[in-house]
Amino acid sequence: MLRMEAVKAKRQAGPRRRARWLAAGGIAALLALPVIGQQSDTQPAVPPSETDPASPRSLLPDGFDAPPAAVAPAPDLLPDDATVTTDALPPAPLLPALLPPEPQQVDPFAATAPTGRDITVFGPLTTATGGYGLATFTGSRGAFLSGLAYRMQAPTASRWVAITLRRALLSESAAPWGIVPGDWVAARAWLLMRMGEIDGAKALTDMVPVDRYSPSLYRVSAQVALAAADINGLCPIASTGRLLSRDPLWQLAVGMCAAVQGDDITAARLFDALRADATIVEPFDVRLGERVATIAGGAGRATNIDWNEAPAMTPYRYGVATAAGVQVPAEKLAGLGPARFGWLVRAPGVAPEIRLAALRPAAVLGTVSAAELASGIAALSPGDAAADTPGGRLRTAFAGASMTDRRNALKAIWASGGIDDRYGALLESATAAARLPISAESAADSGDIVAALVAAGMTDAARRWWPIADKADAKVRAAAWAVLAPVGAAPATASAFDSWRSDSGADDRHAAMMVAGLAGLGIARGGDWDGLRGNLLPRAANSWTRAIDAAAAAGRTGEVALLAATGLQAGWADVPPLHLYHIVAALVRVGRGDEARLIVAEAMTRA
Repeated sequence: MLRMEAVKAKRQAGPRRRARWLAAGGIAALLALPVIGQQSDTQPAVPPSETDPASPRSLLPDGFDAPPAAVAPAPDLLPDDATVTTDALPPAPLLPALLPPEPQQVDPFAATAPTGRDITVFGPLTTATGGYGLATFTGSRGAFLSGLAYRMQAPTASRWVAITLRRALLSESAAPWGIVPGDWVAARAWLLMRMGEIDGAKALTDMVPVDRYSPSLYRVSAQVALAAADINGLCPIASTGRLLSRDPLWQLAVGMCAAVQGDDITAARLFDALRADATIVEPFDVRLGERVATIAGGAGRATNIDWNEAPAMTPYRYGVATAAGVQVPAEKLAGLGPARFGWLVRAPGVAPEIRLAALRPAAVLGTVSAAELASGIAALSPGDAAADTPGGRLRTAFAGASMTDRRNALKAIWASGGIDDRYGALLESATAAARLPISAESAADSGDIVAALVAAGMTDAARRWWPIADKADAKVRAAAWAVLAPVGAAPATASAFDSWRSDSGADDRHAAMMVAGLAGLGIARGGDWDGLRGNLLPRAANSWTRAIDAAAAAGRTGEVALLAATGLQAGWADVPPLHLYHIVAALVRVGRGDEARLIVAEAMTRA
């Protein structure tokens, strides 16, 4: 829409070349965000609006209160006689409203396209390497998707939703209609970075030839390079970035890159100019830039870095300090937000103890696999780690002298997480639990073993534990059933649900989450399920539910993944059961049933 307006204005008032770059929704907000400002750049580009604390907490971006256009609903798995309400869910956004496709407008004044690789079809993941295919975003509206990507409060609550969204964003796929391909790459990379998926964001930006960059991609690529602590990644774009933006980051980048390239005179001149006018950039940021220049050129101009002088942590301060070998205090790192855990584990320049502490949270985010988590703990732990340390516990869980020692080590890992980090502890133990012999001797622990295996996606290994868990204590059996029923490894009948609810003592909300997940999978339907759904899961609708249902009906896999993440922007305790139902049903409908089953199992473990 903005592109059309730019073309119209160009015809009326002469060529305005830069208007072409502002076609995608949300880009103007991104360009207004300071790169090295005092607030953490991992926060959303557009701040969320304040809501009445007495009203239900919205999990979704601003703007989803607008009435959508008529869309085809998803198949209804809820009882026909259930009460339909429109206020049972938090307000849900549409950014912008769902509109029918508009014909592409030809700009007669547009410059000849630059030479280089076409990025209309773009992404590192093919179908052979886990991508969702060339049509992942086909049929979706680019302004709508980019608006969601920029406004989303990342990271999402669900590990498996994050993994699903990451695969969609990294898929080799055609750009949605109505957006400059470079702007679409920028939106994808920006969201990946804020999810903690720094390797994926870097893979996207590094693949784009510089002559295909849009102004927003310059901006996002700079952020990604900083989050990856890759100063060299700034150098190919620094000079052009300085022409496109007044942000002092680009002057600092040109100075650092001049030093990296051996031009000490240019570097010294730029840093002297920035030092002379403290209104342009913080003196602390100048000193960080000079530290990089000193390492690169040996000019001997760097001063000591005092973190008490840094008013707030930003990606610039983190990235430049890490690249220059300056350790950032752990208490300062918290200012980068939760995404930092995914960044830290991928940064060799960060102190080992900080990377070790970041591994488990990064696994919960979905940026580190269970196998990487275990190998990372082994690599970063001291060689003589005591038994009561992460490395020692994991070593015993893998290779203890007896089965009792191994089970006790697994229990110690689970206990180390406490209530708040139980899911991370389960992920940490998963690879060791997978090597534990299936035996009735482990029946008392089978509920936790199954939860760990399913959390890591090891559903085949978890399935083999059901005969043991089925004969265990009632509470253990109930815990195992809750995560095995969604993945098809335990009988999912209404009577089995009643037994689980009675044995586990599940409250109405937990029971509603289970019914919602099973209904979304198409399991909880017909017979005795109808009454349970009517009591626990009354029908409700808002613009978000209609949007994700419509995307699923049209087979728009990438849009479903993005909308699913918008429905899970807070902790699991704030997720309405009907959000889970619509997310799971939509994923099943677009062929992502495996991911949907794991999301339901995760909800039963974490909700």
